[in-house]
Amino acid sequence: MDRSFLSDKDVIAASRKFVCIRLATYESAEENQVLKRMFAPGGVLQNTVFAILAPNGRTHLVRSGRSPVWAFGGLSGPGIHTQPVSAIKNMAQTMQAIAGKYPGKTQATRESMPLPYLSDVRLALNVAAADRQPLVAVYSPNADQRRRMEQALSPIAWSGQFIGTAQYVAANNLTDFKSIKGYTGQTGFVVIQPGTFGLTGEVLGVIPADTPAAQLQTQMANALARHKPNQLSYNQHRQAGVQAGARWQSKTPVTDGAGRRPGRRGGRGRIGQRDQPKPRLFQPAQGRGDIRVGGHGADAGFQL
Repeated sequence: MDRSFLSDKDVIAASRKFVCIRLATYESAEENQVLKRMFAPGGVLQNTVFAILAPNGRTHLVRSGRSPVWAFGGLSGPGIHTQPVSAIKNMAQTMQAIAGKYPGKTQATRESMPLPYLSDVRLALNVAAADRQPLVAVYSPNADQRRRMEQALSPIAWSGQFIGTAQYVAANNLTDFKSIKGYTGQTGFVVIQPGTFGLTGEVLGVIPADTPAAQLQTQMANALARHKPNQLSYNQHRQAGVQAGARWQSKTPVTDGAGRRPGRRGGRGRIGQRDQPKPRLFQPAQGRGDIRVGGHGADAGFQL
């Protein structure tokens, strides 16, 4: 999903006209309930959800499902990172049409936009590793200083040079960095290389909290450039996870596949240990689930 539909330049351009929300499955009981209202076959929350809602948060605009494939057509299956051009074009055009119907009232400025924070360092490491991106932790035990740091970093993070190139998280306690190698406790912007399985990390650089804006942009670019994305394929990553005995402990039980994978215990899983169904070709939604501005699908929401 991230390396096919969501990395396309036309989809990215269309997404700038949306409020994009990324919820972390199985990491919040409250968010789980929101996702279940969007897409949960048989009342069972799936591992991934994609859907689009109107500004009222209730009107369903496309067919929801596990990925954009359910709404726009394409290939479905593990490790699929290439989609038909027609499906991606369908998504971009549909989003532009939806944006035209809901133009919004005001245009947000980079200075007014908050940083796209993940909930905590533990989860941020995992998401950054999955997205093959560096992680930037805004660390200070002082809330006022952290707020000033956020104000300095926000226009940089949302600028054309940096947008979409890193994950972000706020931190106020040194214990948040217990799995980060090379961190000495300095207050500032901590740029981190996530480990292969998102369970550990290593410091790429620490930029002092009081760094002037002009220097902050240059130093941030230099630190992010040191990041080396994981080059393992889907299957290689699975195999390496099994061999390393790497495990991720989610905060709520894992229910994806409940009833069809006997013995799977919710809440804990060995990284890479998943079924591998053959890729399936989805056609664009038809009938009740047609992609149409103002339409009402069976389930919906929007997760990026």
